[in-house]
Amino acid sequence: MNEWRELKHMTKALADVARLTIVYHLARQESEVTVTALTDLLRISQPLVSWHLRKLRRAGLIETRRAGRQVYCSLNLQRFHECVQHLEMLVDPAVSLETPPVGTALMEPDTVVED
Repeated sequence: MNEWRELKHMTKALADVARLTIVYHLARQESEVTVTALTDLLRISQPLVSWHLRKLRRAGLIETRRAGRQVYCSLNLQRFHECVQHLEMLVDPAVSLETPPVGTALMEPDTVVED
């Protein structure tokens, strides 16, 4: 059941054009990218970029580190690939997953705090 909730959390984090664009840019960099550089690439405000990054970071899809006043971001490729693999398993008839949630388990509130 926890894997289902984790997958939901990751897909919700990716369910935005700005966040998908951030993933796109981070995936094409050989090193970390600053929030300032992402702000310039996306042409949206720095607070909005930071808000989107927070969603991605809470889902484990990116990593950030602070050095002085700069915040550096990088894509967590391993976590991203885990998300893709889980999605592929949902539609692969050769893969038998744990029992899918049913009944009240489908209506349980998420334990992850979202902003």
